[in-house]
Amino acid sequence: MRKKVFVPLLLILFLITVGLLYWYYLSAPAAFPEQEEIKATLNDPYNRVGIAEIQDTIFLDDKHVYIPFITEEEGYGISFWEWEKHEWQLSSYSTGSTPQIWKIDADDPSSHYIMWNFHPENNLDYLTLYLIKERGFSVSEGKHHYDPGIQMDFRKEAGERSYGYTAIPSEWQEYMEAENNMMAAIVPDSFFADFFPPPQHYFGWQSTGTDGSTEYPSYPNNNGFGRGGSSTEQLRFLGENDIFQ
Repeated sequence: MRKKVFVPLLLILFLITVGLLYWYYLSAPAAFPEQEEIKATLNDPYNRVGIAEIQDTIFLDDKHVYIPFITEEEGYGISFWEWEKHEWQLSSYSTGSTPQIWKIDADDPSSHYIMWNFHPENNLDYLTLYLIKERGFSVSEGKHHYDPGIQMDFRKEAGERSYGYTAIPSEWQEYMEAENNMMAAIVPDSFFADFFPPPQHYFGWQSTGTDGSTEYPSYPNNNGFGRGGSSTEQLRFLGENDIFQ
């Protein structure tokens, strides 16, 4: 008799658990919050951004949203939001002028986006975005390897808006996938690994103003701040000596 009762109870508990897990992790996203709620989150005592204006709400997919904004101190910032654990969460934000890359899925380069937001007083004409890997030397399974340097770049027009975004080019995606596969297959020499680690690529940027200037676009001259997640990364500003001519 107990067995006849116990088995159905286990089945009911199992179905409830599956239902709760689906609801918590896999259910479709709810409607995205209104602007006032977005402002309240960015302005709360933990973040203290001081939002003056939400400029746009850009869905990269149904669970990831890019929101550029302007602060009360004339900072032009970016924020990233994602649907996680059955709620919309602020993933990261920055009030500085440095473009960032959002790696929505770290293992899938096709889900990587570069975002920026510059004050119009900088008078930017276009950005040049770079993927760079320095020359390097590594040792794997007792064999010495020379790794040639790699540089790929593409240009993105600034346009009339202060903010913008772009997916990384297919050429970058193919290279990054190949590099990920290569790194996964490498068995580093335990003695030399700490002295000669395999070189890794990084992302960089330059800006060109309407007057042809390539100096860092520093207006307004205030200190930016932010809070980042493991999936976001600032791009390095590159001088003329940092790139292959």
